[in-house]
Amino acid sequence: MEFSFVEELVHRLKVFQAMAKDVVTINPQNTLRDAQINMRETRVSGLPVVKENRMVGIVTIEDVIQALDHGYIEEPVDRWMTRDVVTVESNWPLSRAMSILNRTRFGRLPVLDKDGRLCGVVTPGSILRALLTELNRLLARDEKSEVTIETLESETLLLRFDVEAGDFDRAGLASVQLKRELAARGVDPELQRRVAIATHESETNLIIHSTSGGTIIANIEPECIRLTVTDNGPGIDNIEQAMQPGYSTASDFVRSLGFGAGMGLSNIKRCADHFELKSKPGLGTRLNLRFNLKLGSAAAATGQTDKNSLLNGGANQMELEG
Repeated sequence: MEFSFVEELVHRLKVFQAMAKDVVTINPQNTLRDAQINMRETRVSGLPVVKENRMVGIVTIEDVIQALDHGYIEEPVDRWMTRDVVTVESNWPLSRAMSILNRTRFGRLPVLDKDGRLCGVVTPGSILRALLTELNRLLARDEKSEVTIETLESETLLLRFDVEAGDFDRAGLASVQLKRELAARGVDPELQRRVAIATHESETNLIIHSTSGGTIIANIEPECIRLTVTDNGPGIDNIEQAMQPGYSTASDFVRSLGFGAGMGLSNIKRCADHFELKSKPGLGTRLNLRFNLKLGSAAAATGQTDKNSLLNGGANQMELEG
């Protein structure tokens, strides 16, 4: 299955990055008439019901319509509100929230923070605004980024990405640019996706855990793609433990940003055809990955079946894209 750039953004963004923070709420003792007036004035179709900073339910435009039809519009909200509310957490992947919206057909989902307090609401409109903002940010960042691209031989291309420790604003840049290079060369879309995921997870690990940054070097060869990820320190004390899904040494601050779930290394291993991790505490970490190439549909469509086609097939497109 081919993933578009927008779909990759959806999987990379967190709910807190796409939610509206200014949430209109209502007290459970207010009447449904109050809810009707609030909805009309604020142009929303639902109101979280909040008591002592805790969400206890939700009232929607459908509840108001029913109240008008049956003559109980002056009754308190808590008699008719929905108490079993579908919510999402602020640090969840945005893709999970979108899946719930699609499945339930709800127009909005209340967002709870790690303490269970209401902190926002995510809607199709807020998601669209977040995607547009992120797209513009990445495009502007790409124009300023410095990525080393070097042709080692006629059949091999090397790309080097320098990653700074703690630079969360640039998380994902290497994976996006590498995927574009692969797409321009007609690499199979599914393989593009796997390489992009592994690169993004590696980049995030460098940003979170490295004390002095590191590098990601991609060698695009006729038969495979090789990634070499070098972390300049501090190294991994227990590799076996670090490989366990969900194990993380990320700080509370990093987790509050939506990173550090402890799935990075296991995700990388699942994506790669070859995975080798070497680390020495106090010195650093080196990760070697290999992805076996398959001829993509772009190259096949143009009849480029020789081993050079993966490297040369997208040259004209790259020149046009600048």
